[in-house]
Amino acid sequence: MGGVNAHVIVEEPPQVERGAVVVQDSHLVRVTGADERAVRELAAAYADHLTAVPDADPGDFARTVNTGRAAQRWTTAVHGTGRAELAARLTEIADGTTQPVRSAGRHVTAFLYTGQGSQYAGMARRLLTTEPHFRDALHECADLLAPHLDVPLLDLLHGDARHLLDETRYAQPAVVSVEVALTRLLAEAGVRPDTVAGHSLGELTAAWAAGVLALPDLLRLTAVRGALMQGRSTDGTMAVVHTGTATLTEALRNHPGVEIAAYNGRTHTVTGPEQDVARFCEESPYRTQRLTVSHAFHSAAMEPAVRPFAEAVAGTALRAPELPFADTLTGDWHTAATATDPQRWADAIRRPVRFAQALTTLAGEGPHVVWEIGPHPQLLPMARTVLAEPHPVWVPTLHRERNDQVQLHAALAAHHRATGAELDWAALHAGKNQRTTTAPTYPFARQELTAPPARRATANAVSHPLFDHPYEHRSEAE
Repeated sequence: MGGVNAHVIVEEPPQVERGAVVVQDSHLVRVTGADERAVRELAAAYADHLTAVPDADPGDFARTVNTGRAAQRWTTAVHGTGRAELAARLTEIADGTTQPVRSAGRHVTAFLYTGQGSQYAGMARRLLTTEPHFRDALHECADLLAPHLDVPLLDLLHGDARHLLDETRYAQPAVVSVEVALTRLLAEAGVRPDTVAGHSLGELTAAWAAGVLALPDLLRLTAVRGALMQGRSTDGTMAVVHTGTATLTEALRNHPGVEIAAYNGRTHTVTGPEQDVARFCEESPYRTQRLTVSHAFHSAAMEPAVRPFAEAVAGTALRAPELPFADTLTGDWHTAATATDPQRWADAIRRPVRFAQALTTLAGEGPHVVWEIGPHPQLLPMARTVLAEPHPVWVPTLHRERNDQVQLHAALAAHHRATGAELDWAALHAGKNQRTTTAPTYPFARQELTAPPARRATANAVSHPLFDHPYEHRSEAE
């Protein structure tokens, strides 16, 4: 055969067009190593790099170190709004101010879902622009709610209809949608609940998180619930009372129009007609705080909404909970029977919320971290007064006075440091068009090993065929 000339041409691959970078308000950086020393050394190297390279993009840097390094036995995480803040917090790891934790085994994470009253105009707006997973989930909620609301969800949250969030029929779907999007975002990041509870409206979202009902049904029922409650008398109000259950029950004997709406631990919420609640607050020896609400929720005024809501739930496919789910109507665990009972969900509109009892039940699972899933923390302050020491780590997802992504990254960092559990770092950077860049290499633990003198002498005196050069070895036959 004749010879065949083959030519191989090697050249650089074509450059991939980089999409528009999603501008971030905050950056989350993990530091992981085989031991504490390695974590501190790597954190110092990271801090030096961010300080010494003025054009280092913190988003690219975070993506590189978070997704390009395998998880080690020891780990921690910090967050910052830019290079300077990240470098400062990395330095706190390097000097021992922030301690790494050893990657742990199983830990228990609890989710508490906030109820109505946590809403405000513009809630979670920055997550809509900085977190693709949150954006996608919120848009899905908007599409599912479109047949049930006369105002688009995004207009309610961030558009010209924001003033309508004070109305119950709009507030309830808005709060639940934000909670759903937060839960989806956390799941993508690798944070999922092992046990759940919710306060009033929040118990519906908790039911979805526990697998009791599907997302389309959750949003439909939330819209129905809000509209039914909106249609009730508006001459009622509510107030927080700072006292125990027994003393409050005794005090209400002289105020028959006022009821307990929620048992929240050291504080309780009372509800009833405006004039009755006002008189109770004036005459009460206990500290009271009037709430800005449109209705007397969980009172006799809500009775007309019970039957129609039971009928709406009866047409919904309900399933047994897939994880421990605390029942705030009884204070015990939900069972397959309670979770799938339409009348139980309707009664929750009228009857008081036994949040303190349900929280005590949930505490029996031994949660290491308790997240509040909602626009603003309302449940964690109450939970601190209910649960005994040692407390779990309390983690709010959002806070009205803080930047949304900064608060979220602070929460994720706290969760990671508390549990040592790995987050899904690739998912946290997905869709943000960040690229791989230069980062300090891992500080390997180099150690020079020298045999004791006696062993060195023995080794030098004994020749072994395995250590002879193969071409210098000669057999006896040669």
